[in-house]
Amino acid sequence: MGTWDVMSSHYVDIHSPPPGLSSFTKIRLGWISPEQAVLVRPGETKGALLSPLSRGGGTLAIKIPLDRGRYYLVENRQPIGCDRIQPDSGILILKVDPWAQEGAGTARIMDADPASPNFSHATFRLDREKRRLFIDEDNGVAILPLWSHGEKQGLLVTTPEKSADALRAALMITRMWTRSPEPKGERERRLREACVKAFREFHFKKSWQIARKALKEQ
Repeated sequence: MGTWDVMSSHYVDIHSPPPGLSSFTKIRLGWISPEQAVLVRPGETKGALLSPLSRGGGTLAIKIPLDRGRYYLVENRQPIGCDRIQPDSGILILKVDPWAQEGAGTARIMDADPASPNFSHATFRLDREKRRLFIDEDNGVAILPLWSHGEKQGLLVTTPEKSADALRAALMITRMWTRSPEPKGERERRLREACVKAFREFHFKKSWQIARKALKEQ
């Protein structure tokens, strides 16, 4: 896990404080309660709002069970507390294999940008073109980072089949908000509300179609 867990690497920089702990280690230590880890099974579509892992409180992780006891953990890493020294921020995805030998990859980062050294761009972010979507075709899992709400980070767990429409809708909504932060008139306000409502109800194709209409009228 590189510098994303002090049990993996003891420092980001020799002159900096030690890094924080991943959700994997915090769960093992009992620092994350079952109520703070939301279970989402492969094949399900569910949204969540994750609090920064280093801050604590609220929902801190998503757990996605796989076969043979393996599972994904999804966490929100922000430049707060011990994570302020990390080179990156966003949604971090770990794949855990409890049967792996200690030191041989019990928990591994699903690196959003393997070309960057030392997991320096490991997180998934909607505002980075090549880091917007994680897909595991074999297990039927897709994970999409969404918008931030203050320090909290939205995300969507869905299926690979739905992921393209979900990403398209998320980008269209972001474009709509960026172009015009506030609605210009009652019709635009209603279109925005309908667009977001469709997304929250997982009608992704309908959502991006409404967003496209709103953009044309801006």
